Amino acid sequence: MCTIHRIITIGLWCVLLPWGRSLHAATFSFDLSSVPPIAQPAFLEAGNIWGGILVSNVPIKVKVNWFPLGSGLLGITFPNGRRDFPAAPVAQTWYATALANSIADMELNPGEKDIEVYLNATTNWYYGLDAAPGPGQYDLVTVALHELGHGLGFVGLAKKVGTEGSFGTLLASDFAPLTTSFPWPQLDTLPGIFDRFLRNSTPQFLVDLPNPSVLLGSAFTSNQIYWEGPHGLAGSIGSPVRMYAPATFALGSSCVHLNESTYPAGNPNELMTPNGTPGMANHWPGPIAIGIMQDIGWTLMPGIGMDELDHKTIRIWPNPVQHVLNLEWSTPAMHLSITDAQGCLMWSGNGRPSIVVGHLAAGLYLLQVAGEAHPVRFIKN
Repeated sequence: MCTIHRIITIGLWCVLLPWGRSLHAATFSFDLSSVPPIAQPAFLEAGNIWGGILVSNVPIKVKVNWFPLGSGLLGITFPNGRRDFPAAPVAQTWYATALANSIADMELNPGEKDIEVYLNATTNWYYGLDAAPGPGQYDLVTVALHELGHGLGFVGLAKKVGTEGSFGTLLASDFAPLTTSFPWPQLDTLPGIFDRFLRNSTPQFLVDLPNPSVLLGSAFTSNQIYWEGPHGLAGSIGSPVRMYAPATFALGSSCVHLNESTYPAGNPNELMTPNGTPGMANHWPGPIAIGIMQDIGWTLMPGIGMDELDHKTIRIWPNPVQHVLNLEWSTPAMHLSITDAQGCLMWSGNGRPSIVVGHLAAGLYLLQVAGEAHPVRFIKN
């Protein structure tokens, strides 16, 4: 027998900075009442991962609906929104309420959920937390992490009808029969903060085009939309960050994902691409998505993302890690070793795409690459 609690809160921890100010990791309050017990741990895991990346003193309220969405659709997410709130960095711009609450350091939407997630109840899900789905299975932690990313603000307000594109004209009826528990806002043809960082190949920011307009509609389906935020670009090590903008506009997919072919399965930035891959798992947003979160206004927990970018030979993710450390290397035959902070050898072996570290105690570890002067630091949660 088990008891299903309607509301589950996770992710409570903080870092005390030298001057006495605490950065509180984001916490999530999940309503999982419609979710089968076997699926609930995956959402808690996804919340823990995002909670270790983002800072917020206001709990993030998420309702998850276990719902038959039909074939070809894994999930869809609706973030609640606010604009022109106290301390809003950009006026006349929509922010996901989870982000707005973090910036304002207060709850701006009492009594309302921040994020509403629909997950397809008919999908062949893998419910484990070890990032090891079987052939034909979709890893639920991966998809939950992706959908929460949208709810946290990796989302825009683009829409195209006929040849005309627009920002801020989305209606609740566009997503029928799905509904939200919070009132649908009057968007007033205003963009979201995410939209303000999108540019075309000219380069010209899309929010500077007439709204609505045929010009904007053409841009949405040009296959040439890029992210122009400094942190997202840093996550791409200076290369252009290409967004998903196929020739046929797809509501809820176009302009709100990283480009699928640029960041395919196995790439460290694949999580926020539009299409899930059966038999694959990714339990970390990747440096570009983390940078985008910082661009739109999120404060990151100290040290997040640093060691994903600055090593010449190897890239690791996620960091911090809970179960599986993924690796991308330039020399496949390299010898690797993991030691704890005291220098005790915990693991050694040759290059491989992943290392299981779930058995290690929480703490700081060093991944040493043979021939490299400096190890890569990672944290085991």
